[in-house]
Amino acid sequence: MKINNIPLELLTPKKPAKIKFENGEFHIPAEEAMLGKTRHHVNIPGKYKLPFRIDMTVKTKFIRTNQVASQLTLNIGRGNVYFNGGHTSAVDVLTSGSILPSVIYHNDMQSGEFVDLSITFGSEMMWVTVNDRVCFAAKNPGYIDLLRDNATMNGLDIAICGGTDTKLTIKSLNIVEYENDEPDIPEENMNLPELSAFELFVKGLPPEIHDEVFRLDEFLLNDMKSILKFRRTIDKNNHLTYQSPYGFVCTIREYGVGNSLQTHWVQSEKKPDRTNDIINKLAESSPETAERIFGKLQICAPHSRECKQRTKVEYNSKSINVCMGKINYEMFPFVFEDIRKVVAATSEVVKSYGTGVILRK
Repeated sequence: MKINNIPLELLTPKKPAKIKFENGEFHIPAEEAMLGKTRHHVNIPGKYKLPFRIDMTVKTKFIRTNQVASQLTLNIGRGNVYFNGGHTSAVDVLTSGSILPSVIYHNDMQSGEFVDLSITFGSEMMWVTVNDRVCFAAKNPGYIDLLRDNATMNGLDIAICGGTDTKLTIKSLNIVEYENDEPDIPEENMNLPELSAFELFVKGLPPEIHDEVFRLDEFLLNDMKSILKFRRTIDKNNHLTYQSPYGFVCTIREYGVGNSLQTHWVQSEKKPDRTNDIINKLAESSPETAERIFGKLQICAPHSRECKQRTKVEYNSKSINVCMGKINYEMFPFVFEDIRKVVAATSEVVKSYGTGVILRK
């Protein structure tokens, strides 16, 4: 075992940046959103040979009060490891070119609080702990092939950076390299179940959301099967999507990133936006629900050219131009009931028009 205690004052930015080292802490400024600037990557001196463990005490701090996700990124060789954190709970995303496929998992990294973070890249398994609690583990990750690759004989470069609108503070940093003395795999990691892509996605959501997503999945794929015929997919960006052949789509993104829940229409001549009909159908049984959903519609801003995805939606003497019939929902347990009501109303609307009218032949 070789323990590398990294002096924080030796961390160096890849490009000029307003970093500073004071009072024993290393501060990396936030990236400004939407300005196209390179992130403030900071190099760790030296190269490190697998298998190894990275130990850090770090803090991510939001610079916008309405921000829902902070980020810490590790660049390891040609791969990346991303850690996201939310105000109350978080989804963390590990994605990497040559280290791991895209995976999501949940932990409790809070904005403005120091946490002890450890990432062990073992010869049989990778695992992550936050404040000594194992929150992620993967058997046979792809980087293990690099252990036998001559390209890694001299070790891997490692760099750190913060995310958009997130200040990053590093309090301590150690890298432990192993030869024949790797730590024992934590007992809770020994018999990991084989999970489907959908189960992995749900595992990455806050615990209070788990059951609601499973219920919604059952509702969309089974209860709504006879009419809307949803098909479930998960793309490389960890977007869970349910799409009906009639143009109606329900999407769930990882928690803490943008609009986490959304329904919308993929419009065409044979798949018109039925949002007006849906609002009116909801109003038949619950005007309060119709009013609430109307307030969640995403307004389509004026463009210099005519937008073919714009629909005028009217309800209760009010009207707005809506983009693709988009309805944005907050990621709270009670919101899922509204989504089910919207989908049920959509099913009734589609049925009333006749499936042959809307379905592409």
